[in-house]
Order: sequence, then structure tokens, then C-alpha cells
Amino acid sequence: MKLSEKLNNKTIIYPLQATSKQDALHELLDYFQSLEYLTATTKLFSYLNSKDKTFNSASGRGVAYHYHTSIEVKETLAVLGISKQGINYNATDGLMCHFILLILEPTNHPNSHRKLINLFQNLINHSNIKSKLLELDSSNEVEKIIENWENDDNVFDIL
Repeated sequence: MKLSEKLNNKTIIYPLQATSKQDALHELLDYFQSLEYLTATTKLFSYLNSKDKTFNSASGRGVAYHYHTSIEVKETLAVLGISKQGINYNATDGLMCHFILLILEPTNHPNSHRKLINLFQNLINHSNIKSKLLELDSSNEVEKIIENWENDDNVFDIL
């Protein structure tokens, strides 16, 4: 699996409009619904929100991950929201979250999110990518950074 297969212009929200953790989760779920991957978001929001009370989705260094299974999805899906101003996720490192990744996976593959999270972590830990992503102007530019990183090209050629 390549990261660009899951995160591309169609599945990147840039900039994310939300200003709170709950608003971010709603915006990401609503986006899945607008793409017609989901028929409703209320139950998933409830599951994800309650899960977040026992397990903080902020992983630190400005990144948060949400993931859950859904009977409505047939393959692992992801949407990435990028917030320039950052959202308070009460991260243990005290940093605001700028990158919020929501992954939905089919019930018969409940651990497929792990590979996608690892791929995203590899991208975001690449030198200067995190700060460069916050300087961009569109999801198209984010998609190009991901593709260039995967192709091992000069990641910042598009800038």
C-alpha cells in the first residue's frame, strides 16, 4: 500500500476549519459522508469520541489519529485534515495538533489502520515535511509532496 493511494487530493482537507477536537472529528466524518463512504456519522462520532476519553488520539508532535471499524466500508479509508492554527487535543507534549488523520477500516480487517499510520508517520518524520505542509496553500500541493516523497524525488520540487 502506498500512502498516496489513501491520501490524495480527494481525501485531504486543507485547511481544516475546525477549532476543537470534537469539531475536527465531525468535519472529518462529514467529509467521509460527503464522499458517500458513509450514510450517517452520529454513531461513529459517538464511538470515536468515547474512545478518545480513554485513549488520547494525540500522538504528540502535532499529530492526532482517530480510527475505527465501520460496516459501511469495504476497504481501509482515510481522510487527513490539516489545521494551520492547530487544535488543542490535550497532547502530553502540550503541542497543538496540526495533522488529524481519520481512518475507517472494514470490520473484517480491524488492524489495517496500523500500516497506514506507520506510512503517515514516516512521511511526517521526514526532515522539514511537517513545517512545509503547513506553508502550502491547497490539498493539491499536499498531494504532490506525498507523491514526491514516495517516489524519493526532491520532496519540495513543487514549491
